[in-house]
Amino acid sequence: MTNEIILSSLQSSGKVAVVASEENDLPVWLCDDGPYVVVTDPLDGSRNIEVSIPTGTIFGIYDRLVELDQLPVEEKAQLNSLQSGSRLVAAGYVLYSSATIFCISFGAGTHGFTLDRSTGEFVLTHPSMQIPPRGQIYSVNDARYFDWPEGLKKYIDTIRQGKGQHPKKYSARYVCSLVADFHRTIIYGGVAMNPRDHLRLVYEANPLSFLAEQAGGRGSDGKTRILSIQPVKLHQRLPLFLGRMEDMLELESYGDVQQKVNPGYDV
Repeated sequence: MTNEIILSSLQSSGKVAVVASEENDLPVWLCDDGPYVVVTDPLDGSRNIEVSIPTGTIFGIYDRLVELDQLPVEEKAQLNSLQSGSRLVAAGYVLYSSATIFCISFGAGTHGFTLDRSTGEFVLTHPSMQIPPRGQIYSVNDARYFDWPEGLKKYIDTIRQGKGQHPKKYSARYVCSLVADFHRTIIYGGVAMNPRDHLRLVYEANPLSFLAEQAGGRGSDGKTRILSIQPVKLHQRLPLFLGRMEDMLELESYGDVQQKVNPGYDV
């Protein structure tokens, strides 16, 4: 339903040529005149609906590649959707929780707005958001600890004991909703992560990494800056680490932090 609402709204705007969504196998070509390309995860954390845990919407916006206009529709839709994150012109997310929060960046800072339900308007409540230089929170599924590579185990063990570069002990806070965990990271600092090849580069990792960089942070796959990675598939997956630059550089210094073993879980 969320996917259908977003597609319908973008189509009626007349501004969007292509939409690439987690819910569609292939990009959807909406119109020939739209100057923009939208990539989106319409409802992040949808498994949490039954238990009323926060969910969200993630999106990124690119300029349409006009040089591809002579190609067949399917091909130009695909290539427009596989642009590097460094080409994003805007990105944002909406967090549906105790309040409805809308965070967006056009490449000049990350700004947060809160829905005023009495007027139906979004009010600027968090201008020029900056991730604190050092947080004390890490967000990851600790149940998978014994499947982690040694570098990631060592990093988590070290910061939990307060023996890392930041002298304070880190605590775990994990919602299992990417938007919620990332939003907390922007506000309180620290690192939000999924070390498995699980999150999607095009419509999850790239938009959130764009927002992180505009807030003084970085998105990484554990080795490489997310925004420098060239997508090769629409639903391409990779590990994702998000946080302030200081925390990210410390994490990356441990080397072996990508979890390649994934035995699977029922939940």
